[in-house]
Amino acid sequence: MNRAAFYAALRRRSSGVFGTSISQRQVRGIEGILDAFATHGDGRTKTLAYALATAYHETARRMVPVRETLAKDDATARRRLRKARYAQPEPPYRHCYYGRGQVQLTWKHNYERSGKDAGVNLVKYPDKALDPVIGARILIRGLLDGRWNGKGFGIAHYLPDGGEDDLRNARRTVNITDKWELIAGYYKSFLAAIKEAGGVPKSALDPVPAPKPKPKQTERQKQKADAKPPKDANPASPASSGGLLAVLIKLLTSIFGGKS
Repeated sequence: MNRAAFYAALRRRSSGVFGTSISQRQVRGIEGILDAFATHGDGRTKTLAYALATAYHETARRMVPVRETLAKDDATARRRLRKARYAQPEPPYRHCYYGRGQVQLTWKHNYERSGKDAGVNLVKYPDKALDPVIGARILIRGLLDGRWNGKGFGIAHYLPDGGEDDLRNARRTVNITDKWELIAGYYKSFLAAIKEAGGVPKSALDPVPAPKPKPKQTERQKQKADAKPPKDANPASPASSGGLLAVLIKLLTSIFGGKS
C-alpha cells in the first residue's frame, strides 16, 4: 500500500470521513491498525476497510483506543453505562469490564477470550486493551472469527470476495445492527482510499522463511579438515614451473657439458 496516497485520499473534503485534515493522533491510530492487519489480518481489502470504519465509529473518530465514557459523550449514554451490569465491579479482581479499545470491548468473557489472542491477561489487566497494539489486534481478530456475532460468522461471510456486500448484517460482527448505515458509509470511504493506494500488499502477509541451519561437522570431519595442508595462496603457474626447469638444465649443462 502506498500510505502517502492513502492519507491523501482520506484528507479530501469529499472523502466522507476525516475531511481536509487528520491529526497526528489519528494517524498513529490508523498506523497501528494497518500494522496489526499486516500481522493478524486476512489480506483482504474489505476486511481492512471495515476494521478502519469500525474504529472510526467506536472511538468517535479518534482512531486510538478509548474508554467507553470518552467515546459516548451524551448524557443518556452515560446514564446507561452506569446502570449496565458490565459497568459494575466483578470478581476476582473487582474490575469493571466496560467498553475499551478501538472496538469498545465489553463483558468479562470477551476480555478473557480476546486476552488469549493478545497474549495478555485482560481479565486481570483490562486497561491493557487501551494499548494501541493490543487494541488493534483485538479488533482485527474479533472481526475475522465472529466471536461477537451471535451467529458465529466472521466479516468475510458478510463481505465476500465475490458477490454483493451485506453491510447491514456485517455490523453484527461488532454490535448487532446498531448504526449500521453510518458504518457502511465509513466502510465505503476507507475502501475507496485503500484501493486508490494500491490495495493491501499481499507480500506483507507472507511468512518470511527462516534460514536453513548449516549442517554441523562431525569430530572426524573436523580432524580431516585440520589435517589438510594449507593451500598456497599463490600457486606456481605452468610458466613459472617451466622457468625453474630451464634454470636446472642450464646448471647441469654447465657442470657436465664440458666433459667428453
